[in-house]
Amino acid sequence: MGNVVRIRSDAPKNRQSCMNTNCQPLLSIRGAGRNYNDGAGNTKIALSRVGLDVLPGELVAIIGPSGSGKSTLLQLAGGIDSPTTGSVDVAGRRISDMTEKERTLFRREHIGFVFQAIHLVPSMTVVENIGLSSIVSNHRTVDWKAEALVLLQHLGLHEYADKFPDQLSGGQRQRVGVGRAIFGNPSVILADEPTGSLDSGNRDIVLKLIRHAIDDGQRTGGLMVTHDLQAASYADRVIAISDGIIIDQFVNTAAQPFNGQRGGHDHDERIRSWFTAISL
Repeated sequence: MGNVVRIRSDAPKNRQSCMNTNCQPLLSIRGAGRNYNDGAGNTKIALSRVGLDVLPGELVAIIGPSGSGKSTLLQLAGGIDSPTTGSVDVAGRRISDMTEKERTLFRREHIGFVFQAIHLVPSMTVVENIGLSSIVSNHRTVDWKAEALVLLQHLGLHEYADKFPDQLSGGQRQRVGVGRAIFGNPSVILADEPTGSLDSGNRDIVLKLIRHAIDDGQRTGGLMVTHDLQAASYADRVIAISDGIIIDQFVNTAAQPFNGQRGGHDHDERIRSWFTAISL
């Protein structure tokens, strides 16, 4: 089944509390492998028997070189792809056994995606992009719009509610993308290089939004692929992956409880030293 990456005894308090009350992982990956045919009759192994749990209130960052399997792992976690071997459970449901249509419907209710390429709908207003999951589920506007407007207030974008994406700056559009992902309190937030195209100011705004959504009520967990040391410093754990296997992890005792600040110089040096030591 492979080794499941679990939490050590020096884990931050909110995750220790979760373990002490026997709460279940929001994301549970067991013995997951993913093989591809390269088109020439050869089998390429993208992931090999990976195991990973993400608990309520926990943000896990995944780092690794290009082609290491980190994006494949994120796609399996979101039900965009299915494992060749092993299983993937989200919010207690085995999505790896679902049909494609079942996974699509499940994602609308339980999974929020944040992408580097934002993919806002250009013909929809900002508030409609926030409430997109409700719109595609045919919910009445009166049932979702008030919540979307409150979220826009938290995003600092309330005045842009009726504008269209091409009227926003790149940083503002990324904030809308984060808002869309966290709208409706999904069970799991999945972020793929969410800060790769942002300046430092907008990067920190986006990371704080993701962090706050996961901390709020501890009903949500998150998995983030990143190459950015600063982005990784917002996570509770950082997992290193290489050649399709998890090779190490760093437990960030400074990330929680989160107060809008990272762990300071000593913490940054610890995580920077770990980045260097694993030699990805």
